[in-house]
Amino acid sequence: MNSEIASLIYILTIGLVFIFIYSIIIKFIRPVVFFFAKPFFWINKFVWIINNPLRWYWKNPEKGSSRGFFVVISLTGISILWWIISYIITTPLRIILAIYYNIILFLSVSITDNIEEFVNPKIGKLKYKKGIAYLFHYLITLPFRFIKFLFHSFFYLLDSFLMAGVSIVFPTLTMFHGTKFKQAGSKITQTGNWLVGAGNYTGTGIYFGIEEETAKHYAPKGPDSSIIIARVSLSLCKTIATLKKEERQLLGEDGEQLAINVKGLYASVEHWRAGFFKDSGWWEYCILKPKKMGQYINSWRLRPVAIIKDGSIVRIYGGFSHYCKHPPSIIAGIVSWYIIAIIFNTL
Repeated sequence: MNSEIASLIYILTIGLVFIFIYSIIIKFIRPVVFFFAKPFFWINKFVWIINNPLRWYWKNPEKGSSRGFFVVISLTGISILWWIISYIITTPLRIILAIYYNIILFLSVSITDNIEEFVNPKIGKLKYKKGIAYLFHYLITLPFRFIKFLFHSFFYLLDSFLMAGVSIVFPTLTMFHGTKFKQAGSKITQTGNWLVGAGNYTGTGIYFGIEEETAKHYAPKGPDSSIIIARVSLSLCKTIATLKKEERQLLGEDGEQLAINVKGLYASVEHWRAGFFKDSGWWEYCILKPKKMGQYINSWRLRPVAIIKDGSIVRIYGGFSHYCKHPPSIIAGIVSWYIIAIIFNTL
């Protein structure tokens, strides 16, 4: 009898310790990791500046000299030379950013979400169960949820590994996307699918801001507002002001044709969206997806690593979609790590 009581006390103690550790992890890990985001934001901003220090000269799409200057530095090879120099200069910084955003931040969010899915599930049949019915379903689904927890944890580690490789090899920036939380933000992170909307001022595609304030401008007001923190591989990015005159005139008039004309070597465009006051405005970016308006797309170039609501990182019920289940993402990750291995072996 005493041994049974001792065993029961032991089990209860283990349970209480587990609950305590679980509470500490959930309550503190995400806020603590996110608290240190500011220095990495400025590193990200520095990489963004180095990649194209002339973008400030190219703000005005009505200024014809922007196109002329772009043609000159392209024909003389200056633009290619700077691309190579900036790529080399920013490589250590891209590694730092990949470690923070794709490993530390992403795993701290995805793994804690996964722990919550195991310990405190809020989906499926358990979502609406209460009392004894909830306890019954909680216990009978425990083994299944544990197996699911292990599988998801493995895939999140693989996701992180592939994303880190892509972020190091392909010029990648941390960007912000403002949207509704329930109808869009949570679904994007749960499925990996982005809706190509009709707001194609700068071209048909998915829009981002290098500043969180830009994303807030496009997010709805009120409790349903959310900001997706995403790692975006722009690759070659064209500034709208450097396009041909007939293409610049499509700005705000025919974004679909603009996207078709630019798409090719360039996967994205950047544009200075002027504000109401002098010198006010913001840079916005579009991952071009011509002929995809109204469709859902999944791209290796886009990967959410967290979602902010009311200034804090929030839980995504069901967890993040897996980067490693998207064939183009797998290929991009493998190619990236293969290139890294080759470079490492030659040093």
